[in-house]
Amino acid sequence: MAPKSVEISRQTLSEGILQKLASERPGQPAELLTEEELLESRRSFIKDSNSNKNIWVFGYGSLIWNPSFNFDLRKRAHLFGFHRRFCLRTTITRGSPEKPGLVLGLDRGGSTKGILFRIPASIAARECDVIWKREMLSGAYLPSWVKVNTHNGKAIKALTFVIKRNHPSFAAPMPDKDSVKIIAEAKGIIGSNSEYLFNTEEALNAEGIKDNKLKKLSAMVKQYQNS
Repeated sequence: MAPKSVEISRQTLSEGILQKLASERPGQPAELLTEEELLESRRSFIKDSNSNKNIWVFGYGSLIWNPSFNFDLRKRAHLFGFHRRFCLRTTITRGSPEKPGLVLGLDRGGSTKGILFRIPASIAARECDVIWKREMLSGAYLPSWVKVNTHNGKAIKALTFVIKRNHPSFAAPMPDKDSVKIIAEAKGIIGSNSEYLFNTEEALNAEGIKDNKLKKLSAMVKQYQNS
């Protein structure tokens, strides 16, 4: 029987549906954070009492085309010191225990262009709970405050998610042909790994952000799938 699937949305995240499906998947090797652990982690960055400070979130992957949280402003931005890379193996969202997939993370070095989202202070804690249930499902990312530059050079403090290099699911750099095979074949409870790649590249292009690495991977994956 094929595993149940779910769309990533504010509702499925806030209601814990993604966590439930992931935990019920047979042979799931990933250790999932509990509701209590997720809440404790979020509170260490955004207090429940936050009411007078807007929060900026820097998105570099699927948040760009499917943020699934409420915000009132978005703008392009440039982060220095980290680059976008397929560095996280997933047996949940875009892969399975039998055939893990690869999703994006921020790895050290270089720079990344992405999108800043502003969450109003009055709803910041609530919306960040939704983000934590999406990004911190297995604890493979390290929530981090970073400084990003907007198009006019203004520096903004933002929250983003950096890969934990000591996490069991961390994927070291590999030859493109190996990444391509994984991405072309893997599928998880929210869809195929290749769809994730194609949607991200398309969203970056729509924002006027060029990522030659993703462009090359997309072309190679399409060629692999059509061969």
